Parts: sequence; structure tokens; C-alpha cells
Amino acid sequence: MFVLPGSEGIEIHPAWQRGFVQRLASGLAECPDCVYRLLSLIIEAGEEPRTEIPVVRSQVTAMSPGPSDDPRPPAVAGLAAGANPPTLRKRTSRRWRWLALPIGLLGLFYGGVGYWGSGLLIGDNPRWRGMNRGPRDFGLESETVSFSATDGVPLKAWWLPAPTPARGTVIIAPGGDHTRQVMLPRAVFLVHGGYNVLAVDLRGHGESGGQFVSPGLVERRDLLGAIRYVRSRGERGPIALMGVCVGGVASLFTAADSREVAAVVSDSAFPSGIDVFHRFRDYFVHDPHLSRGKTGLANGRSPLVRALCASAYLPGIVPSFVLVYYLRTGVWLGFDVSSVLPAASRIACPVLIVSGEADWIVPPADARRILAAIPGRRKEFLSVPNASHDGTYSTAPELYRNAVLGFLDSSLKR
Repeated sequence: MFVLPGSEGIEIHPAWQRGFVQRLASGLAECPDCVYRLLSLIIEAGEEPRTEIPVVRSQVTAMSPGPSDDPRPPAVAGLAAGANPPTLRKRTSRRWRWLALPIGLLGLFYGGVGYWGSGLLIGDNPRWRGMNRGPRDFGLESETVSFSATDGVPLKAWWLPAPTPARGTVIIAPGGDHTRQVMLPRAVFLVHGGYNVLAVDLRGHGESGGQFVSPGLVERRDLLGAIRYVRSRGERGPIALMGVCVGGVASLFTAADSREVAAVVSDSAFPSGIDVFHRFRDYFVHDPHLSRGKTGLANGRSPLVRALCASAYLPGIVPSFVLVYYLRTGVWLGFDVSSVLPAASRIACPVLIVSGEADWIVPPADARRILAAIPGRRKEFLSVPNASHDGTYSTAPELYRNAVLGFLDSSLKR
């Protein structure tokens, strides 16, 4: 099939094509030099860079199909009439060039936001490392132990044995930004209540390894590794999990994945990372007076911080974070940012959900959403008056201790 230069992909009508070839053959017999010149011009026009073909009207008249030929397709007729495909392509490329600028700027903005947001969960943060207290400060015997998460991340923990034959073992996990030392006050009443305690530093915190953290999804690998370690010590009694905030979410994920978990105490756990994101965004944009006296990003009174947080209302902010986090870590959080509700619906063991009534990060209504997702009737809810996020035990220690020990005693009966 013959294709005119500059019209690649345009099909020539077969009848017109036959007429063109016949006239080309007759012209070759009458005037070979003219035909050779025309063919050389056509070949030159098809080479890059493309140029206009000089047209000699007498040649076009001699070679155009006669009245008896079939009508040519509109595309070919347009070419004969003087349309210039290279010029059209140039105009189209200019339009795409103008579109590329805003698209590139949007990509740069969302990529930068995603990189900055994911960076809050990636890397070695000194704030997550320091410890200045230990079990001896609370009168507890301890052993510092090491083991690995199920994905190989090295972890550190304290093994705190019960003074009498243990009723079971409770693995306790702190929240984000905290090390295992913050769980020692809870460990005291657990040990005195007759339970062995394994106080774990989750990945990226305290003395544990790890280069990134999550809203509880990857931390379940730490708790699964902790369960494996407890069994490796020869402990055959029931195992319970107690976690705060991220540790509470990780405990729920772990209970859904492991039948070794006999009970869960989940304190200040959130339904999903997207819920926490929305709470913090609204907090800094609409309630800057609540952060009075704080500095840095915690100072919502700063116009810069409020402007940055207001940009979080733009569509696509969360997906950009999730995508960049995935590219940097290989972990897919989902666009709901690790919702624990699907996992909660698979939990078969008893669960105690603890919530502070003054918790603006995870209000009691959010905590009750988790409770509602857990099937069966072996679930309890403890609401602590006037307690803020992570402050349930310090606000009402006696209420907290009695509720937790009563729950564990009833759930871990041999």
C-alpha cells in the first residue's frame, strides 16, 4: 500500500491508488526525468526533518486521477488541497507543552507532600530512642532480652517474671513516640497480679531496630515475633496482649492473625490512620488555642503551621502519602491508612477496649466503632472520665487496674 509522506497511518482508497500507479507508469514511458524528479521529492519529504514538498501544478494535474476514478477519501483530499500534517503536529505539541506545565507542578506538589508526610514515619528519630528509667526504678526484677520480628527486624524487650507461678504472660506495647519504659507502671500491677510481662520496644523505638514505622500494621510483625519468643522460653500458659495507641492497634491486628492470643486490652486505639489524620488537621486549623505554649509543628497558633495544615484539605493529599510511603518502604497501607476494622471483625478472643472521655485524637465514639466491629459477646468497654489520649491509666489508676485485672482473670482461666 502506498503512503504519502507525512500521512503515515492514512489509508489510500484502492481505486485511486490504482489510478495513481497507472499514470505513474505511463509518465515513466513518456518522460522518465519528470517522474524520477517527482519521486525524489516525495522521498525527501518523508525524511526528518519534514519539509513542505514543492508542488508543480502541471505535475499534479498530470498525475491526479481522472473523472472515471473513484472519489478519494477525505483525508487524502485534504492532503491534496494543501493541509500540512507536520504543522498540525507542531500545534498539538504546543498544546501538550502548555498542559505539561500545570501537570508537572501538581505532580511536584503532591510528590513533595507525600515525601514529607511519609518521612514522618521513616528514618531514625532520636525522639523515639531515649530512655531514662528501668524496671529497678519500679521494684521489678527484669531480664533484657532480644528477638526478631517475623520480618527479621531486631527487637529489644524486658522480661518481667511474676513472683509466683504465673497465670499467663502479658505482652505490652507502647504507643508511637514512646519506648517500653512508659509501660512500666502498668507492668507493676500486672506482675503483682500474677502475670509474666514482656515489655517490648516496637520497631524504630527504644533499643529496637527498624527504619520505618506505621499506624500499627507492620508493628503486628513485632508482636507476632514476641509471641514466638515467649513460646521459645518454654512458657505454655495463655498469652494476652496489651497495647496503647499504635500498640493497641497492633494488638488488634495480631489477635486477628494469631490463635495464640487469648485476650486483648486495647487502650486508645484508633479505627484507622485516616481518622487520626483528620483529627490532627482539624485540631490545628480550627482550634489553635489548644496548642498554646507549644513550639514547632505542635504550635497551631503559628500562621505557617495553620496554612500547612489547611493544605491537608486538598483532594489527593492522603493518596499521595500512601503512594510515596509504598515506594519508599514496599508496604501498602491502603487509602484508609491501615484501617483496623476489617481485622477486628476476625478476632475470636475476648477484647477490652479502653477510651478516655477527653481524648480528642481518638474520641470514645471512634473507640466504640472498633468495639462494634468485633464479633461475639466477649468484649468489654472501659470509658475513663477526664482522661486524654494515652492518659487513661495516669488519670484513674485504680479504676484502670481493677478493670484490666478483672478482665484478664476472667479471660485467661485455664
